[in-house]
Amino acid sequence: MPLADGPQIIDPPQYSVAWLILAALCALVIAALVIGTLRITRAVVERSAYARRPSDVETLKAEFLRAVNAVGDRVDEGEVDSREAHRELTAVMRAFVRRTTGLDVTSQDVAALRADARTREVGELVADLQEPEFALASSRDIEESLRRARGVIRAWS
Repeated sequence: MPLADGPQIIDPPQYSVAWLILAALCALVIAALVIGTLRITRAVVERSAYARRPSDVETLKAEFLRAVNAVGDRVDEGEVDSREAHRELTAVMRAFVRRTTGLDVTSQDVAALRADARTREVGELVADLQEPEFALASSRDIEESLRRARGVIRAWS
């Protein structure tokens, strides 16, 4: 049948509701991926920060005070001489800085320890321990070194 009135306008086909549902699902998946990635990375960062720095500093101080006392006990029992005791004391103090600050100072020189405000007290102590630690004979008293190490640990903040 021919149209007498002229060309007839046909409505465009309607989009299916499925496309709207698919778009909403894609938006939800993208949002879930972003939120999941942020939570996972935050958890990883928090875990690594906790592993490097314990939350209870007083417990850590007590642990290292016991380690300093153990060095003194070994000297009193004659297991180590003053030179070896000074070496052990230096190692204890460097381990203390590592556990409390997260800085690996096991191989840093004394100038680097003194330059950092966080490790200055330990740097001063390690500098004083170097002479009896490396000299063949030293007049430095191990009891005085132990006392100073205890003082540095107690004053640490």
